[in-house]
Amino acid sequence: MDMMNIAIIREKKGITLVELVVVMSIIAILAAIGVPEYGRFAAKSSVRRAASDLLQNMRLARTMAIKENRTYLITFNESSSSENIYRIGFDGNGNGSLLDTADGYGNTTTAKVINIQNEYGNDVVLDTGNFAIVPPNNPDGNAISNAINFNFLPDGSANPSGTAYLQHIGRGYAFCVELVNAAGLIDLFMWEGDEDDTGNTGWTEIN
Repeated sequence: MDMMNIAIIREKKGITLVELVVVMSIIAILAAIGVPEYGRFAAKSSVRRAASDLLQNMRLARTMAIKENRTYLITFNESSSSENIYRIGFDGNGNGSLLDTADGYGNTTTAKVINIQNEYGNDVVLDTGNFAIVPPNNPDGNAISNAINFNFLPDGSANPSGTAYLQHIGRGYAFCVELVNAAGLIDLFMWEGDEDDTGNTGWTEIN
């Protein structure tokens, strides 16, 4: 065997144990940093999607009220305070409920039902009665109060105004959708606090 072949053989070395340990250590460090960060991102994303969908459904209800010339409602936890459900439909007998079967319109068969936990995961809840951490104030700086329903009228106006809240209870991320005034203005806000900063009173308008 000549010297060239010996040199080639010597160059074909495998990975040493030390190198393998170094690589595995780097992977472990990256995983330790990346996995929690991904968890936080996924948690905030899921509850933000729930809030954004509610905002879009409110805009849709207002549009349908104008188009069909009749009152549309969005009701929250109408049959039980422990539910994580809201309903969208038109109020056939004008009594402010979407659970009626007598009026033939605003009933359980024609109302669209949004189950928060089925749609967005078990850690996403509706209304502060289900929250793990309740923000100290609403975006206006006033005390927190949950919406019972939103009424969208045929002329495009809305009554009453109010705020619906959603939270990822594992991380404490909270969002709210506010029906601001009788003209039907709707805003989306994100609470600046979380499980590590429960005393934060700030909200950021994001839409």
